[in-house]
Amino acid sequence: MDANTPLAYLGGLSATEFLRDYWQKKPLLVRNAFPELAYRLSPEDLMELAQEESAESRLILEKGKTPWELRKGPFTPKQFKALPKTHWTLLVQAVDHYLPELSDYLDHFSFIPNWRIDDIMISFAPEGGSVGPHYDQYDVFLIQGIGNRRWQLGQHCDETTPRVQGTPLRIIENIEVGFDEVLGPGDLLYVPPGLSHYGVAQNDCTTYSVGFRAPALAHLLERVVDVALENAGSTQLFADTAREATQHPGELTDKDLEALRQQLMSLLDNREALRAAVAPFLSEAKYEDYEPQGEEFDVEEVREAFTAGALLRRDPASRCLYTVQDDSPALFINGQEVDFPAGITDFVLLLANHRQLAAAELKDWLEHGEALPWLVEQLAVGYWFLDSIE
Repeated sequence: MDANTPLAYLGGLSATEFLRDYWQKKPLLVRNAFPELAYRLSPEDLMELAQEESAESRLILEKGKTPWELRKGPFTPKQFKALPKTHWTLLVQAVDHYLPELSDYLDHFSFIPNWRIDDIMISFAPEGGSVGPHYDQYDVFLIQGIGNRRWQLGQHCDETTPRVQGTPLRIIENIEVGFDEVLGPGDLLYVPPGLSHYGVAQNDCTTYSVGFRAPALAHLLERVVDVALENAGSTQLFADTAREATQHPGELTDKDLEALRQQLMSLLDNREALRAAVAPFLSEAKYEDYEPQGEEFDVEEVREAFTAGALLRRDPASRCLYTVQDDSPALFINGQEVDFPAGITDFVLLLANHRQLAAAELKDWLEHGEALPWLVEQLAVGYWFLDSIE
């Protein structure tokens, strides 16, 4: 993607302009940004997915047994039939993990690295359905599916913002409305982190939420410290060769504290240690217990599949990233480094940078002596799979 090309789904802004003027700064509304996405999944399909044991799903009832009652799935058809006619919302996380074609829409946001993407959540609500006025700690693109939802945006919030008591939801007591619009099918609303927002279904409606994650710096620091300690071992001690005589032996001086700080920071100020710590962490799958399901092929079967028009897709539930040091890439998938022959580096990076690839995009590698055998191994693990086109 050319960072300076105007993008219709960003209202004619280029990626550069959007990141400069809106990303983590202010909201953006674009009408009819994704008209084809609006009818991609029906409410019935979403309810069916919410019955799966593996799917993370929630029901929020504004007027349940308690105000803003939260119920966790999986659910049953009987439970859905017992719901009131209005004022409830069904939410299903990571729907893109189950529908690879849906994950293709993430390519529209490929100007942001994959490790920052969380998932695509889809919600369904009848009239009045809402999750209450709240704020999130991450960026989100809200894309309206069927129906209409009224969105109000308000003030920036943090942990000190007063919340409604008696509910596990992060509902704020008041929203200072500065934006009030009704979204229709295909409309997009970008909401930066910390900005209060309140969406209420005007009729039966679905909403697609493309969420981005921001790893907690404390968790990253923990990983970096672990690697730094492993590298330093127990033999590296504090040194003070420039020590001067003290007149106050009981005092820990500012000068000593600064020397300690500098030597401690030198353990962390190591780019290779940082890479070794954060690359596996940032590539971990969203769900800890997730294991991809692979399929066994031989090289000729893969070649024939591409000839027949199959697409190569990356497993949407796996996280994949690579780092480059001294022109030498390292590939990480689901928290593990994945080895590959040096001669197919460009092939591996091509795969890591795309969610799907057609045979025409792989033609230079289909006869390569190392590329397809390596791909066959990855298909067996399940990091990629072949999607036949009917």
